[in-house]
Amino acid sequence: MKLGDHPSVRPYAGRCAILDTNVLLLHLLCLFDLSLLTSFKRLGMFEEYDYLLLSELLKLFPAWCTTPHVLTEVSNLANQLPDWKKASWAELFSRRIQLIPELFEDSSQIASDASAIRFGLTDAALISLAKTHLVLTVDWPLTGFLESRNLAVLNLNHLKGIELTR
Repeated sequence: MKLGDHPSVRPYAGRCAILDTNVLLLHLLCLFDLSLLTSFKRLGMFEEYDYLLLSELLKLFPAWCTTPHVLTEVSNLANQLPDWKKASWAELFSRRIQLIPELFEDSSQIASDASAIRFGLTDAALISLAKTHLVLTVDWPLTGFLESRNLAVLNLNHLKGIELTR
């Protein structure tokens, strides 16, 4: 089965996807240095297949975006890279974030949803934006919450095992 034909993907193909922190971190750090999959603790939950799956999945969306909250978390997590990699990483990160549209909503507005803010400000922003966008994540609690509200979410882990064609 092709990735675009998978029943979890088909309804969302062609929509704008919002990338959650770990998904964007995986994408950007592997673009930077694929060997970080096995050497950087913040990518320890992922394998090369996950990166390839994400790369193929992103091709199915005409646009993807994120939030300032997600970018801040990605920046903070990547700041744990070894010092000798930080300058090169910062250059790539700076170039790449210029290409990713940011969706912004005031934190006071985001926090007004008491059931969402318990997930933290970053996830609450994604929950708010999921009313109009697909959220691409690996976060199980966030996935469950969005699904319980019938909001658009796709958890990369749901797609594991799909044979990828190159």
